[in-house]
Amino acid sequence: MFYLVGIGLKPGHLTLEALEAVKKCRHVLLENYTSRYAEGSVKALEKALGVEVFEVSRREVEEGFDKILSRAKREHTALLVYGNPLIATTHVQLLLDARAQGVDCRVIPGVSVTDFLAKTGLDAYKFGRTTTLVFPQENYAPESFYDVIAKNKGLGLHTLCLLDIQAEKAHAQRLMTAKEAIRILLAIDQKRCTQLFPKSTKLIALCALGSDQELIAAGRAERLLDFALEGMPQCLIVCGTLNEKEEEAVKALCES
Repeated sequence: MFYLVGIGLKPGHLTLEALEAVKKCRHVLLENYTSRYAEGSVKALEKALGVEVFEVSRREVEEGFDKILSRAKREHTALLVYGNPLIATTHVQLLLDARAQGVDCRVIPGVSVTDFLAKTGLDAYKFGRTTTLVFPQENYAPESFYDVIAKNKGLGLHTLCLLDIQAEKAHAQRLMTAKEAIRILLAIDQKRCTQLFPKSTKLIALCALGSDQELIAAGRAERLLDFALEGMPQCLIVCGTLNEKEEEAVKALCES
């Protein structure tokens, strides 16, 4: 049996279902390339689970998944994923590969950043398509996330922007901050001369959700660039059209 298990945003987010499943497994892997804990450590996770956990990179998962599946055919094997395993990741392909090889699978959901969106005061029904901002690199600087935001804004919808993580080396992770994301969006806005981010556009930075260091701050781009946004991981909401109730709730529930 292959278990794909969401472990939430901190060790305390483990569900009873996740605990029961992992304790059945002889081999427990943790992918380290989509996020990290907002609070706690892998050692704390191991203590909560009562098993040894082995961290694996994207390459080890994607290129070595056949080996993982071969093991899962013989004995229970789990792949742990921060947050919820099937939200904004490529883990669906793992399930397809397992199905193709005749390996039984079980998905166990976990607490995700999407479960915290209502804490901003925004209407959960008014979010459009989620997108991911990536670090611009030499010969690779995609802007498709900007187009997603533009389309959502055109419909009056809010956009949850997940932020890139560079984790090819397990001990040299680089997580994009909300401020870096804002600067990337403003640079594209200036280059395209589209004014998608006028001064009236409200942004909301979400930092270290679910932890004791959690911070949710709202304001215009210039304001948030001057705001002390600490705690990781972070993500960003680009607000669409706010109704009167949302305006009131955001003002009351978010730092500004």
